[in-house]
Amino acid sequence: MGLFSSIFKSTPKSESKEPEKEGAAASGISFGIIVVIVFAFKSSILDANNIPSGSMIPTLKIGDFLFVNKMRYSFRMPFTEKELFRIDDPKRGDIVTFIPPASALGQEESRSGIFAKRFVKRVVGLPGDTIRITRKFIDTKDRGRVHFALVEYKEKGSEEFKSYEPKEVPIGKELSDLDNLEATQRALFKEVKPGFEHYILEGFEDDRRAHIFEYCDFLHGCEIPEGQYMVMGDNRDDSHDSRAWGFVKREDILGKALIIYFSIDWKDATCEYKDGQELAEKGPEVAERFDGDALERRCHYSEVFTSHNSRYYSDESRFGWIERTLRYRIWRLSVRFDRIGRILQ
Repeated sequence: MGLFSSIFKSTPKSESKEPEKEGAAASGISFGIIVVIVFAFKSSILDANNIPSGSMIPTLKIGDFLFVNKMRYSFRMPFTEKELFRIDDPKRGDIVTFIPPASALGQEESRSGIFAKRFVKRVVGLPGDTIRITRKFIDTKDRGRVHFALVEYKEKGSEEFKSYEPKEVPIGKELSDLDNLEATQRALFKEVKPGFEHYILEGFEDDRRAHIFEYCDFLHGCEIPEGQYMVMGDNRDDSHDSRAWGFVKREDILGKALIIYFSIDWKDATCEYKDGQELAEKGPEVAERFDGDALERRCHYSEVFTSHNSRYYSDESRFGWIERTLRYRIWRLSVRFDRIGRILQ
């Protein structure tokens, strides 16, 4: 009896393992389904992007995180960027994300794959528009003389060129939290698009002249082909855009920037300066800086400008980035609370 009773007693234990296995399998399947749904949602409906460069300053600042409405213009097959059907077309002034033309990419950058490169710019020209860009010097109140690139457009079927009515505005606090030293010293303007105004930056630089005649004569007027769009960055002197590498095909436009949901100022390029507002108002040569031990605690050597206003550049490894972030970046970052929830136009 003792033997049989021990056998009977052990039976419930072996039976109880089956439900545990079934429960673990069901949980794993449920989790897998959730992951698939989340990534399908991200690839086809609402994507999250961060801004690593300054081409759209001050509308989008380095360290902004934004949601992109990927169903605004087209519905695409989940996990791919294949367009299934078209909903609408981009409007003049829309901030769009897109697959850049091959001519816009560096040697190691790709248009497809896991690490595919994607751009964010503003639409300034529609299919059939004729675009004219006229360069002229403008004397501003805050920045002295700037070299302004006036963008004009003539709509299809029209005989008249229109401009976006740029007008200078006071810099205020708009340039006080930029992680981009050059941008803090440019003049602030507003341009008028249908139904809204937005900021642009212009400085004395004219770094787009070398590219301006390579594929289109913008000086006298360049017509945008059907099914293509002209895009530019709001930071006009620091934007690699349609002026340099051409127009963007409609099928390559992936979505419309919707809202800024978070924003961090890492101060990678401005960490040595004590006050961002003073930097914007007085310039990098006059604004007060950290020095000595305070500077060494605050900035990595590669982030500090020399007396000749040039930077040390080095190929930073992933470990180097982690080390620099833990030692310096986390302790000096600030959150731009006033930008959280900002609707993009």
